[in-house]
Amino acid sequence: MSRNNMPTIPDNKVEFYREQLYRELSHMFEWHNLPPTIPRDYLERNLIRNGHVMFYYDENIGMDILRAEVTGMNRHDQPVTARSTVHSTVETLAQVERSIKRLTDSANIIEEFDKNKDAVLISNMAHGQNCSIIVDHFAERLALVQQAFDTNLLWQNMPYIFLADGNEMKLSFEKMFSNIFDGKPTVIADKQMFMYNKAEERAGVPTDVKYIGKELMDTRNELMMKFRETVGIDTAGVDKAERLLTGEIESNEQHTQTVLKIMLEQRQIACENINAFFDTDITVNVVGADLLEEQQEEGEEDGTGDGGVEETPEERI
Repeated sequence: MSRNNMPTIPDNKVEFYREQLYRELSHMFEWHNLPPTIPRDYLERNLIRNGHVMFYYDENIGMDILRAEVTGMNRHDQPVTARSTVHSTVETLAQVERSIKRLTDSANIIEEFDKNKDAVLISNMAHGQNCSIIVDHFAERLALVQQAFDTNLLWQNMPYIFLADGNEMKLSFEKMFSNIFDGKPTVIADKQMFMYNKAEERAGVPTDVKYIGKELMDTRNELMMKFRETVGIDTAGVDKAERLLTGEIESNEQHTQTVLKIMLEQRQIACENINAFFDTDITVNVVGADLLEEQQEEGEEDGTGDGGVEETPEERI
C-alpha cells in the first residue's frame, strides 16, 4: 500500500480528544486569594499549554499575569528574563519584559526587588515544560481507537454483500432492502436473483466483520487511565470487566501522587516568591485535596480504613 493510501485519522477526532485532555489538565489545581485582576482560567490554561506565566506589576493594571517566553540563565540553570508580546485591542501594552527574581537569588533579594522592573515566574514543571507532548501522545491514540470503533460500528450496518449480474438486478436488490427497512412485505419474482449468492444455502455473502466495540471501549478507557496516571490525576483503575487488585490500586496512587507533586511543587514555589515580593497571601492546592483530607480524618475517627471498611480491633493495632 502506498503512503498516500495509508489510513489516516481525521483531524477533528484528534482535536476533539486534544481539547478534552487539555480541559482536564486545566482544572487540576485551585488557587486562593488571587488579586481580582488575575483570571484563574487564564493562569492554568497558559501554564498547561505554554509552560511559563510571569506574575508582574503594572502601574495602570496592578498585579497581573501574562504567558511568557524566557531567556538567559543564572547559576542554578534557571531563566532570568521573561518577555511577553501582548495581542490586545483594549490595553496599550505591546511587549512586557521583566527580570525574573527568586528568593534563592541572594540574601538581600527582597530589599533589592523592584516591582516595576522585576517579576516572578510561574512554571508548569521543573524546567517549564508544557503538557503538549503528553496531550498529543494520548490524543492521537484515543482518536485512533475512536476511528476503529466508528469503522467497526459502521460495518455492523452493512452485514451482507450481494452479487448482481447487471444494473437491473442491482436495482432489484436495492428495492428489496428498501422495502425491508420500511417494514413492507417483500415478494421475489425473479428465480435468477440469488443464483450468485447461494453460499451455504444463504442469500448474500456476509462481510464477517466481528463487532469488537466493547474491546475498543476498554482500550480507550485504558488509554484515559494511562493519561491520568501520567499527569497525576488519581484513578483507581480501568472501567472494564477485570478489576484491579488492592496492591495495584495502591501502586497507582503512589505513582500519581509523585507525578502530581512535580506540578504542584512548582506552583507552590511560585506562591512563596510572589507572597514575599508582592506582599500577598496566594496559595494553591490540588482540586479536592481538602475534601479528601476531611474524608480520611473522618475515616480514622469512625474506625474505618482507607477503603471505608470498618476495621476490627486487631486490625487497628
